Amino acid sequence: MTVQGIILLDIIGIAFIFWIISLVRHTRLYVGYGVIFITSIFATMMIISVPFLLHLITRLMGALFPASALTMLALGFIIFLLIYILTQTTILSNRLSRLVQEIAIRDAEQQKKNLNKNTNAFE
Repeated sequence: MTVQGIILLDIIGIAFIFWIISLVRHTRLYVGYGVIFITSIFATMMIISVPFLLHLITRLMGALFPASALTMLALGFIIFLLIYILTQTTILSNRLSRLVQEIAIRDAEQQKKNLNKNTNAFE
């Protein structure tokens, strides 16, 4: 990878880190997701910036070119993030379902009590 390419990718990585920090500070992104993103961006910047690490990752992944190894790493990260986010979405969905059911039961009980009060008042 050329020096210009490394510098450009590092600048893009730093811009993403600042953007993520801004999103977390304004509560537009969950802190846990921010940590995952910042860690992965920092690790990618380190792999790209240190030629030894880039060649080591390329050999470990069994790729011929560094770009192929980075693409495989990116694909693995995307799949990991999709599974993680879908797991969190499922947990929130289940919590919301239970909460709505509890509210519906409380409302039904309250309406039953009000109906009993009204019936007793007419007697």
